[in-house]
Amino acid sequence: MTVQVLLWDFGDTLADERWMFRAPRAMPSWPDAWVKVMSTHADRWNVGDVGMDEVFAQLATRTGMAFSDVEAHARYCCQNLSFHESAWKLARERGVPQAIVTVNPDLFAEFVVPAYDLSSTFDTIVMSYAEMTADKSALCGIALDRLGFRGDLSEAMLIDNRADLVQGWTDAGGSGYWFQSDELFKRDLGHLFD
Repeated sequence: MTVQVLLWDFGDTLADERWMFRAPRAMPSWPDAWVKVMSTHADRWNVGDVGMDEVFAQLATRTGMAFSDVEAHARYCCQNLSFHESAWKLARERGVPQAIVTVNPDLFAEFVVPAYDLSSTFDTIVMSYAEMTADKSALCGIALDRLGFRGDLSEAMLIDNRADLVQGWTDAGGSGYWFQSDELFKRDLGHLFD
């Protein structure tokens, strides 16, 4: 199989997705508050039905923090990610056209993308909140359109930490790699693009 395009998931593929669980010193209960707010808002936030302001207001209410402190802490968390070394190295090499296809809210676009200048590494960034869908295969299709890719779908590889999403893409005719850990990814790199 010849890979002509890479479609990268972001959280727990390129970077550890637990970045918003860091607690500020004055608010050790932040992770619990985050989980509670996400339990009612994450799905709607990821498809643009609610925005950062509403989510931050809920976090402020739950934690007792000022809205501005919630926003500042969220920005701090987003600017201090831990990347998976081998995956991030391959992405930065830009060997073929590539896109990020991610189920993420406006927080990702506002804080993460500019913090890491992701638009200089990826030819396009397709985010669920902007497309108003969490369907990963649909996001992959949007990315391929934006890349101007007209080849066979089997030449477009999705790298994702969720096996079900990889399976959905391969069922649609694409190729995929289930990212389970950076160590396994590094081991598999030698034959991944055979």
